[in-house]
Amino acid sequence: MTRLLPLGLLLVLVGCRSTPAPEAAPAVDALPVRLEALDESATRRWFGPEVVAEELFAGMEWSEGPLVLPDGTVVCSDVPNNHILSWTGSGSEVWLNNSGAAANDYSNEPGSNGLALDPEGRLLLAQHGARRIARMDAPLAGPEPTYSTVADRYDGKRFNSPNDLVVAADGSILFTDPPYGLPKGEAGEMGFNGVYRVDPRGQVTLLTKEYSRPNGIGLSPDGRTLYIANSDGARAVVTATPLAEDFTLGEPRILIDGTELAGKEPGYPDGLAVAADGTVFATAPGGVWVVRPDGTVLSKIRSEGPVSNVCLSPAEDWLYLTNDNRLLRVKLNPL
Repeated sequence: MTRLLPLGLLLVLVGCRSTPAPEAAPAVDALPVRLEALDESATRRWFGPEVVAEELFAGMEWSEGPLVLPDGTVVCSDVPNNHILSWTGSGSEVWLNNSGAAANDYSNEPGSNGLALDPEGRLLLAQHGARRIARMDAPLAGPEPTYSTVADRYDGKRFNSPNDLVVAADGSILFTDPPYGLPKGEAGEMGFNGVYRVDPRGQVTLLTKEYSRPNGIGLSPDGRTLYIANSDGARAVVTATPLAEDFTLGEPRILIDGTELAGKEPGYPDGLAVAADGTVFATAPGGVWVVRPDGTVLSKIRSEGPVSNVCLSPAEDWLYLTNDNRLLRVKLNPL
């Protein structure tokens, strides 16, 4: 079903649950997603005169970490259910069981969270249950996948529950480590919630421990700005921090401040994606904020329920959103 709504820009909401082609989709209710254009010309640049949003599938408990694989398959983590689901154009299926490499009752969130590809195209997982960054060495080979531990400790102490990650040009993995995946009542060994780097040799360094709930993480196209989302209602911000060639951090500045909206609109600063032109797509209260590197908010993709994370397709013609229990995508105009 397609419905046109006058919202400054025209917004087309397309409910597409079984095929990727809107004209072949069965009639369903329009999705509760809308676009708010704060800068109309910039918004038209990204979304065109009519914005198309599709629901790819639903039924998850809490979705996270969307990622487009080299073959075009789209995967995302269902963290409480400890598996990764996939979409290849119709419906969904379990792509990987026990994605957190831990028992299902380890905690309320035992599964994988953020997902990324290393320079060789292998899957990297932020595993809550195993409390590590892992690399999948043999995807779907045999009854159990095989993993290598990329990092599971700093200064001899186990991580809390690695949450999100980004791969730098030199192969370094930068990741956040909040406490969300720990068993109930467990404080963890680290004593703080950090942001770390694993260099190509496997050496782990602490980048910062100044964030109360470090969550989403991303890099500018030139690799010289590090974006970090803090999912704390008392300081619900996304920061932009200069990053030197040796990975030392400069003074952070606030890119997005959603503190006054936290608790009033669904969601918190969580995952983010950075386009080739530097535009940042960041989850925040109300949905996804589309922001220039200087902090100018161009648009907001407003959703029903919180958006936990986003990713861009390799051609930047789709933005994928993990929206509570479902996976959505929004059509973009690539550069």
